[in-house]
Amino acid sequence: MNELEQRIHNEIAEKGGIPFSRFMELALYEPGLGYYEKQREVGQRGDFFTSVSVGSVFGELLAFQFAEWLAELEGPVELVEAGAHDGRLANDILEAFRDRRPEIYERITFVLLEPSRVRQGWQNEMLASHAGKIQWTTEMPPAIHGVFFCNELLDAFPAQKLEWDSKTKDWFECGVGESGGQFEWCRMDAVKDSWNVGGELPDGTGMVHVPTLAPFWNEVCGSLRKGRAVAIDYFLEEEEFFAPPRPHGTLRAYHGHHQTDDLLANVGEQDLTASVNLAELGFAAKAAGVHERVVSTQAQWLVRIFEQTLKNPDCFPEWTPERTRQFQTLVHPEHLGRAFKVLENWRG
Repeated sequence: MNELEQRIHNEIAEKGGIPFSRFMELALYEPGLGYYEKQREVGQRGDFFTSVSVGSVFGELLAFQFAEWLAELEGPVELVEAGAHDGRLANDILEAFRDRRPEIYERITFVLLEPSRVRQGWQNEMLASHAGKIQWTTEMPPAIHGVFFCNELLDAFPAQKLEWDSKTKDWFECGVGESGGQFEWCRMDAVKDSWNVGGELPDGTGMVHVPTLAPFWNEVCGSLRKGRAVAIDYFLEEEEFFAPPRPHGTLRAYHGHHQTDDLLANVGEQDLTASVNLAELGFAAKAAGVHERVVSTQAQWLVRIFEQTLKNPDCFPEWTPERTRQFQTLVHPEHLGRAFKVLENWRG
């Protein structure tokens, strides 16, 4: 039993069981021990691929689009990234600004919303050549004049695991207990704020709910004064959360490039993720007075940017064979193009 597992066992022993959301929080974010608190290989030798791990072209394309938006704003501007991990994407974007859009680079402040001191250290090292441009914060900036963005962050928010009881017609929260030194599922209280699923579900159907998701996006949109908020992630529309019925909802784990449903195994050594409900983000944005929204697949979004780079070749690096291969991976439906979607919000 590793140190993180022991801490979780101790908390379960003290409380008699913990919600899965708490288990997920500890497994991913416990300081010094959680999955995202350790430097890891991402890509062929890691647990999964990301758009960032494909190569620099992803950041260069984002930089091209962000520069177009920022050019419309006067004066100093901010680029705010939440969930920057080791800072690689931020570095790719800033390199592109410095090389191709120096007028944007000169007036930008890159703000990293990062609660973890460990990850702040990684980012500080990665972004050393841009030190004068970087600020760190643990709280959402009160006013954003520019662009907020996050890439594969929202799917890692700790999620409640809910289960449908066809006899009582209720959702129950699933917790984590232990028996014989092993983690196991246990049933917790019924969820009072039940979801109307519009029909009968098989017994044991799972669903996820992320209590912190809507408040976070509401805060993002509430901070947006001029500019855009962009999230790139595993997004689903609300009805897709029930089709097909799944025992764990959209919760899944990744370990060594293999997806697994054993969410309680390899604690601190496997990624835990859950697809994000677009409807919740839509309500959160509207509650903040932000009604403008567009959702695209990553392929659609990046192809539009690619077409603009061809019209403005001076603002983008040459499309070498290597960059072209990276782009094909980013937009191919069997790779990353269809799995990820892009949400944009802005004030009209």
